[in-house]
Amino acid sequence: MQTTPIQRSRKMLAPPIKIPRAFDDPQRVLSLVNKGAPYKTITAVQKNPPNEDTPGWFRNFWALGGKVLFERAEDVFYNPRFIEAARDSFQAEIIQPLTMMTNLNVPASSSAPHLDLPFFRGTHQREVPSWILAPMGESGLFQEWAIPVASAITWFYEGAGGDFEYWPEGFNAPSHTVSPPYSNTSVLADNEYMYHRVGQMGAEDDYLTEGISSEALLHRKPGGWEIKLLDRSLRYYRDEQIRISILWKAFCFKDQWAADAFLDEEHNLTPERLVDIFCEDLQKRAVAFNAPSDLATDKAWMKIIVETYRAPEGTAY
Repeated sequence: MQTTPIQRSRKMLAPPIKIPRAFDDPQRVLSLVNKGAPYKTITAVQKNPPNEDTPGWFRNFWALGGKVLFERAEDVFYNPRFIEAARDSFQAEIIQPLTMMTNLNVPASSSAPHLDLPFFRGTHQREVPSWILAPMGESGLFQEWAIPVASAITWFYEGAGGDFEYWPEGFNAPSHTVSPPYSNTSVLADNEYMYHRVGQMGAEDDYLTEGISSEALLHRKPGGWEIKLLDRSLRYYRDEQIRISILWKAFCFKDQWAADAFLDEEHNLTPERLVDIFCEDLQKRAVAFNAPSDLATDKAWMKIIVETYRAPEGTAY
């Protein structure tokens, strides 16, 4: 295989950097969070099939694909603290802010340790179905096309629980934890390759144990937030019960040559090449399979790939 200038090793984790003060004016950032209401569920935002057991996780985007979508969010998207931390952590000269999203979570049990979906040249603009990205990362077969991405997570939360736990030396090494109260606190890390999770948050009596409709919305109310489905109120939470996190991501290139090379689509991974690489590896593993008729709809292929390239035991995609 031809080596590209953004090749990286799956074992080379960029070290996390804590940012004690993420934004100069946190109250203005919180006003933007309020302005974003009502919030859609994570299921609706990701355009997954509608269901009635969606978790209490709500999201909207402030920036996507390097473009600011949310009015007055330009300065928080081009946050110099995040950019400088990304340079230091990833040893990169060129930082290109990519996305920024707001997440609001209601009280819930802890999540499983997981990785964010990785980015690869030729798949970073939805050229392939999203389900295949996690197996691509777990397989280690596609590092020639991997794009280094810095993730800065900023929290605003003063309730019970809600720790951010992460494994900077690998999942089999001791974890590190950042605990509430959170107020404009951030950690920048290599979340596409560093396992992390959110700890148990809030009182168990406040959990949405049966989930909610994916069509529900989270509305801003005086002193708190209300989940509604059409005109029907499902649940009200006080401000201190809602865990607000703001996730910023950026491409990190070692130098201008690497950034320019990224624009050369000749070296991009294609869906056909992706399938060929998986097929070659499945043959080496003596796994029986049929090449997919369609990446997005072939359920037999999906089952083989997901089961063959699983996340480590105790973690989740």
